Amino acid sequence: VDRGFQEAITYSFIDPKVLSLLEPTADPIVLPNPIASDMSAMRVSLLPGLLGAVVYNQNRQQTRVRLFESGLRFIRDANAENGIRQEAMLAGVITGNAADENWTIPSRAVDFFDLKGDVEALLELTGEAHRFSFVRAEHTALHPGQSAQVLRDGHPIGWIGVIHPSLEKKLGLKSKVVLFE
Repeated sequence: VDRGFQEAITYSFIDPKVLSLLEPTADPIVLPNPIASDMSAMRVSLLPGLLGAVVYNQNRQQTRVRLFESGLRFIRDANAENGIRQEAMLAGVITGNAADENWTIPSRAVDFFDLKGDVEALLELTGEAHRFSFVRAEHTALHPGQSAQVLRDGHPIGWIGVIHPSLEKKLGLKSKVVLFE
């Protein structure tokens, strides 16, 4: 919040079509009796909900959006209770201008390094920032060359990057979106 983000709370049920765009290899838990077809799968990522919130805001002329969410994702696991493992996750998205409109600051669109700075500031709060690193890597939903894997002690724990341009239109986004999870 200190860095200009607003907290979002999205549904734990998502559209499997949107999930397949972002995570083609994901195996979501599909509900036998969903309340709606676009809410028929349990989320394996917080990003579909956050990207939906970005689209919602952009459709209401909000060009600068900075959102984060802390919530659970649901993963199939035969060893977990009821065959579903719940994992706490943190995700965020930014789009629009890097700073609030001000006549003293030139207008500039957000980029990968703006969000990387926000994530690094967040990791500093853990008191163990030295255990985290960013390694260039490619993800199907992220722009090649503008994405990285987040590592803790050399083990992958998440992603940061710019949404792939081919997905922007499919997801209904009106500008470049940078995200992390």
